[in-house]
Amino acid sequence: MRENSFLAELREILAPGDASVKVGCGPDDCAHLEADGRRLAASTDALAEGVHFASGAHPGEVAYKSLAASVSDLAASACRARWALVSLALSREAAPGWAIRFAEGLAGAAAELEVAVVGGDTISSPGGIFVSVTVLGEPLAGGPILRRGAKPGDLLVVTGALGGSLLGRHLHPRPRSREIRLLMDFCREFTPGRFPSAGLDISDGLALDLSRLCRESGVGAELYADCLPLSPDALKAAEKSGLSPLRHALSDGEDFELLLSLPPEVWEEFRRREAGSADFTAVGKITGDGRLVLREADGRSRPLEIRGYEHQW
Repeated sequence: MRENSFLAELREILAPGDASVKVGCGPDDCAHLEADGRRLAASTDALAEGVHFASGAHPGEVAYKSLAASVSDLAASACRARWALVSLALSREAAPGWAIRFAEGLAGAAAELEVAVVGGDTISSPGGIFVSVTVLGEPLAGGPILRRGAKPGDLLVVTGALGGSLLGRHLHPRPRSREIRLLMDFCREFTPGRFPSAGLDISDGLALDLSRLCRESGVGAELYADCLPLSPDALKAAEKSGLSPLRHALSDGEDFELLLSLPPEVWEEFRRREAGSADFTAVGKITGDGRLVLREADGRSRPLEIRGYEHQW
């Protein structure tokens, strides 16, 4: 079974009947809950040895990635991460001191990402190391942003360069918490009532994740090939793979950049006032026809190939 198919079924099976659950299992980077008038966001990410990190990866890098991936989910929903629960399954084959070095790396990551680790669990594993992190937080003013709000005419914006993450950048994701805070603060001051209409973080590849945003919003999209910011790693990966750097930018996973849908007037005002303050790039637009299209540099358009990383079992 493919991950997307399973998640669609899970969404039906686990549909919440609790009025406090504003967004539950399936459609977004975070669950959104309300208790006593207070809105909370929650996200969980799991990392497995041999899938998300190599057996020889440094424990501190594994700790940083495991926490940063969940913090990125909250940033994608315009939420501030506050608290984390971390569970670690450790095999007997793990190197001596692995867990302590993991804990030290986790402490450093928590300080850098301004998250308090408040609990979790530790167990033994019959094979391989497994990490699960749950992060809780609160919406920024004007948030949360969901995947379902994109509207035809909105511009698609990314927060940084894409592609080639598996050359090493995937172990050092940079949650775009500062960038989303900058944008939301700007909107509150200069475009009152006009905030990003939709968003997610690019964890499985731009093309695949864009298709998910469009599906939730019931819209289409057009990407501009010559506007996509290519990571230097995308160029290096292309030399090794024989594929184009563009292909890597569209379909490589674990970039952890944000993909946002912005009303055009918000983008124009933001670009005019905040040029140079953050690596935001407009890479396309939302359309109303339901199609996903890639427009080449010569102006010709073709259907966007929906490629990316998807778990299977």
